[in-house]
Amino acid sequence: MVRDGADTAGVDATAPAPARSSATPPRLKTTRWQTAEPETRTADTEPGSANATPATPGGSKPGSTKPIAQNRAAKPPTSHPQGATPASADSAAPRPTAKVKTAIGAPPSRSRSDEALARKNVRVAERRRRRYERAESRRFTERSRRRRLTWLISLGTLVGLIVVVVVTAYSPLFAVRSVSITGTSRIDAAQVEAALSGQVGRPLALVDYGSIQSQLAAFPLIQSYSTESQLPNTLVIRVVERQPVGSIVSASGAGFDLVDPAGVVVEHSDARPAGFALIDLAGTPVGSPGFLAATTVLRTLPADLLANVDSISAATPDSVTMVLGGVGQKVIWGSSANSALKARVLDKLITTQSANEKLTYDVSSPESPVVE
Repeated sequence: MVRDGADTAGVDATAPAPARSSATPPRLKTTRWQTAEPETRTADTEPGSANATPATPGGSKPGSTKPIAQNRAAKPPTSHPQGATPASADSAAPRPTAKVKTAIGAPPSRSRSDEALARKNVRVAERRRRRYERAESRRFTERSRRRRLTWLISLGTLVGLIVVVVVTAYSPLFAVRSVSITGTSRIDAAQVEAALSGQVGRPLALVDYGSIQSQLAAFPLIQSYSTESQLPNTLVIRVVERQPVGSIVSASGAGFDLVDPAGVVVEHSDARPAGFALIDLAGTPVGSPGFLAATTVLRTLPADLLANVDSISAATPDSVTMVLGGVGQKVIWGSSANSALKARVLDKLITTQSANEKLTYDVSSPESPVVE
């Protein structure tokens, strides 16, 4: 194509126009901004065309040419989204704006295989979820069932045990049919059994222990007792009798009374009992602190030394004094504290001294005893 030099300022007029093929789309290239006049060309003067007509000096062919404004170089090419076909280079008419917006904002198309794979994944996930829910439901159901079974077994065992205890305790098969008394020497066991005859016929679990205590209180020689139920039908009473530690002159003045450490009369006799020390009540009434101190000392003395004590007196708890048999040797004991140590010291002193001399042994301070 031949261009007018006056109309194509800044453009090489001798460069031939590139040939175009109807099968290959034109390639878009970025061109420079040209300030030349708009180029006019005829539609029938394409290079290589059979109807090509040389241009007139004026740059146009009267009656057969139309001016075409070459404004494509005035703005940079527009990038198109993937899948959109670029506009033809020969097309001068712009695309509608609505169609361009729709092509830009539309989501990328998905093939049928992608949609089928997505639906398959959804079905697989749904099956897994249902399988997991069924497994969790079975697990919690089994746990609740095991817990319920454990509670039922425990409750049944407890109820069965209660039933066995009730039947065993309150059944007439285990009622009291005999009362056995043990540990008596000065007390008549038959009298004690007769006093407790009201318990015969009661179930062993329903024995009235308060009644037993009140009935045994009528026997002053019983210091303590314990009860024992022997299946199937025996109630055993184990008695601890009071043990005398000394004798006192009877309150009536006739005879002597054997008393225990608490002053309870265990036995009365007209003559003085042999083997028991006489407790002097001149300044020590029965039950006073001095009397209790004297009986405590008598209980801690060894048997051989206790048999050698003739009398004992204690006006106060700290002034216990004893008189030994024979020539009447005297022992100043002091309080009842450290009585075991004082007894050992006194035994050593007696063995080192003559039994025929009337001596006084002071063991109130056992670490420094004195013999006078």
